[in-house]
Amino acid sequence: MATRRRASHSRHHSWVDMSKKKKGNPSAAPSAQTSRELLIQIITFLKRSGLSKADLLSECRAAIEHASETKSQLKVVHVGLTQDSADIVNRWLRDPIYLNAAGKPDDLLLKGSRSFTSLVKSHRPSATPSKVLGYLIEYGNVKKVAAGRFRLVHRYLNHSHPKHITFEPNLRFLSDAIQVSTKPLSRSEKSPRLYWHCANSSRVDPRHAQEFLRFSRQRSLSFMHEINDWLDEHEVEISVTEKNPKKLKRLGVGLFGICADSD
Repeated sequence: MATRRRASHSRHHSWVDMSKKKKGNPSAAPSAQTSRELLIQIITFLKRSGLSKADLLSECRAAIEHASETKSQLKVVHVGLTQDSADIVNRWLRDPIYLNAAGKPDDLLLKGSRSFTSLVKSHRPSATPSKVLGYLIEYGNVKKVAAGRFRLVHRYLNHSHPKHITFEPNLRFLSDAIQVSTKPLSRSEKSPRLYWHCANSSRVDPRHAQEFLRFSRQRSLSFMHEINDWLDEHEVEISVTEKNPKKLKRLGVGLFGICADSD
């Protein structure tokens, strides 16, 4: 079992409901550059397929107009804690310090030498444990149990919420998917060759959908933990005092379930 600490390159932000931001406030789009990078990949793909600049501008305006007419009341909110929380959940699952005698994530007190606070601080000293805990409880990843302890209830970080959609993990997913599918358009021949594997069938009775999603989730989680083992073994420790930090590359695998409409 790997015991090394997972490094994180993301900044720590508090949860901000973007629907409450005033129009024209620059802070209302903290990920504007990331969004632009996503759009550049999409537009490059469409342009190389033969669409003219005029066609692209026309289609973009039409898409914006169509999006503005949606009737859905579901909001997209910036939560800002997703990457830190994912790394913390990952360490809780794997670090022997926080496992019980059966090798499972132990229930932790909020404070103490072996607690949720020490878990958070060991990952990111500047993080606020109460904010991280609030986020994990809000999204159903952690619950409070007897004797003031907190229990990890998922082997993965859950981002779903019945009242809104989280911005950061969904934008990251879209950005990664676009880069994988369009990388040859903008990368050199020496760049690593990315891949996309897809297993699906359009001839499955709808009554098996939930069964399949449960099956695929459990199997994929086992695979993802093997991937994490490999990443832990090859990860470089980062020193906050290092003047010339090494250039590092983000590597990983993303999996998603598919359940298309029957028509």
